[in-house]
Amino acid sequence: MSEDVSIDRESLTSNTVAKLRAICKDRGLLVSGKKSVLVDRILEDAGILDDPTKAPEEETWEEDALVVDDDPPDTREKVDDVLSRIGEVIEAEVVVAEVVTPEPEEAPVTLEPVILGEDDQPSLVISMPTLSSLGDRWKAVVAVLLVTILVGAAATVFLQRSSGFTVSKLRFGESMDFQVIDSSVSINGEEMLSIVRDSAGGILDPSCGEFSMDMDGTGTVLVTDGPESGAVETTDSLGRSGFLSVEKMISMDLDVDFEGRTWRDDAETDCGNIRWVMSGNDLTVESTSWVEIEKTEVKRTHTAVSFSDVDSVTTNLRAVTYGAGGLGGLAELLPILSFPMTPIELHDFFGDVVIKEGARSSDPDINWNSDWNWEVKKEFRDDTHGLVYPVFLEQEEIGRCFGHATIQIYVQSGSAWPVKQMSDILLDKDLETKDCDFLVSSLSDEILPEGTLSITTTFSRTDSSPGSRPIDWNRDYITSPADGDDRPGTSTKRNWVDSMWDESDIRQFDLEEAVTCLKSSHPNNQATQALDSGGYIWKASWSKPTGEGEWNMSWVDEDDASGWLVLRRSPEGCEVISSGSNNRGDVSWNRDSIPSTQTLSLLEQRILSPDRYPDISQFIQSGSSWNPEAEVGYRLSVTEDNEILSFLPGDLGDGKVTMTATRNWEENGRDKSLDLAMDAETGEMLLWYLIDRSTG
Repeated sequence: MSEDVSIDRESLTSNTVAKLRAICKDRGLLVSGKKSVLVDRILEDAGILDDPTKAPEEETWEEDALVVDDDPPDTREKVDDVLSRIGEVIEAEVVVAEVVTPEPEEAPVTLEPVILGEDDQPSLVISMPTLSSLGDRWKAVVAVLLVTILVGAAATVFLQRSSGFTVSKLRFGESMDFQVIDSSVSINGEEMLSIVRDSAGGILDPSCGEFSMDMDGTGTVLVTDGPESGAVETTDSLGRSGFLSVEKMISMDLDVDFEGRTWRDDAETDCGNIRWVMSGNDLTVESTSWVEIEKTEVKRTHTAVSFSDVDSVTTNLRAVTYGAGGLGGLAELLPILSFPMTPIELHDFFGDVVIKEGARSSDPDINWNSDWNWEVKKEFRDDTHGLVYPVFLEQEEIGRCFGHATIQIYVQSGSAWPVKQMSDILLDKDLETKDCDFLVSSLSDEILPEGTLSITTTFSRTDSSPGSRPIDWNRDYITSPADGDDRPGTSTKRNWVDSMWDESDIRQFDLEEAVTCLKSSHPNNQATQALDSGGYIWKASWSKPTGEGEWNMSWVDEDDASGWLVLRRSPEGCEVISSGSNNRGDVSWNRDSIPSTQTLSLLEQRILSPDRYPDISQFIQSGSSWNPEAEVGYRLSVTEDNEILSFLPGDLGDGKVTMTATRNWEENGRDKSLDLAMDAETGEMLLWYLIDRSTG
């Protein structure tokens, strides 16, 4: 161990997990476990553990992942064979594969061992310095996942207007620095994990069964002191300007370790007991939200994520969301997941409730109106923060439905955020009770798949600044547009016949012409027969991969038969370039759920107006038209096929139509991809995001 590292709990806890593992390695100790376990192990080895009789925290299978117990004499031969199979399955260059035999340790009699099934116990861990062999695009998926959980619903994270708290109201210019300690996101269960894996386009195919991220680092929350008496001007989902808002920012600089399991065979049908670990990654998250002052509505949230692995290969993500109203059932769950994931804004949550011992949300004079129940415990002196009131919060509906969501916060006079916050969320559909009403009515089986999602976070204040003046919520001002200004109305909506209406002047071969040509030139095609018998095109996209415009159309008929085809203009009219069929029932037919929508022409004119969405126009358009590399279209969802961890356009609600646009290109040695989704009924932008990563 290096001489400049003190052997005491406070100094050890301030280190990252990676540094603690390095200390354990230098001292010849096991390197598995969370930060608290590593700290206890180092202190015990140094003979100065705070309380030698105290049993360590119960460790899960993740904490024992690097241990191989009772290996037979031929372990090395089996290891070599396993490594060979892993190389075939995940095409990974394994630099070090070490079988670690633990030194005998006397376990405290009070600690019950965790018993797992024989096939479920990890028999080997493969330590990979990078996952470049899996393809760099996987890191973009991780970034999208983190945005969804951490800040993707920042419209409701610490921005909700509830009732306030008599300690300190939020002020312009106020800020707090905090430490992120022993925080993690883990997925256990093949169906739950498959949602992330399927969204990755094959990049995460080697992962199965379990996937986890451990996070430590620092962060800051602050409110900008803007030029308009503290406020700043912003735009909304319709691209309209003139809204005065409170600009709120959160940033986190995290050390992230990944761990997971991989398949037993090449067929990827049996999840094996082989584990991979990747430590020493850096993740930075910066999210800014603009909350309109008069109506306290979130107008826009801009999030930037940068992920660097141990070889400094960096993947960047920019995402812009416009509230959560267009996210269907997903919008019901995201606030619950994201609310504990950043320091809670106390006045927004508690209102004018007096924080004192025994106060609780059930007190009749409080008139509490939230699914988060709470109770204030006796004031005590915390070693780090001084006198604090501990408050315990619990999300009632989650507790009645699919697991639990609890938060413990330490509240201190004069602080707009908790000085310490500890959150614990578990979602597991197997825990559903008969008393569950909320999630049953708002979320479907597709939203919450089989398996568990576990989120734990701990934040502790390190510094703060009080700000200048209180925020004057509900301030009346006259610069903002009226609600109906510059908004597409019902008069421009069209009812579907075979598809969403196009009517574009940009495309010479518009969708109406394509469908007409399909029917006249290919009357025996399955798609034609489906349309003639009451079917429709539920998804279509236009692109010019060869310089000639073509349509990729997905159809479904009233018997739930479905398929797709690519149709290109030709001298004879149009030709089917390729086509295929799906399994019956893969796509659901439900014409009654199709809403009337604006035309593609109207929506694309709004998107391509550079003054309306200036941040995105530079990437998606060329002159007054689409960039030649862009793919433009729409998607209809008539079933609740939302995905709990999917942040991609489409699948946004029952009877929902979204206009989508994508572009993939290479620039300055970086692969870049852009996606956007717009509500086809209202013309409101839902979200857009840009990912760029190294081509190496």
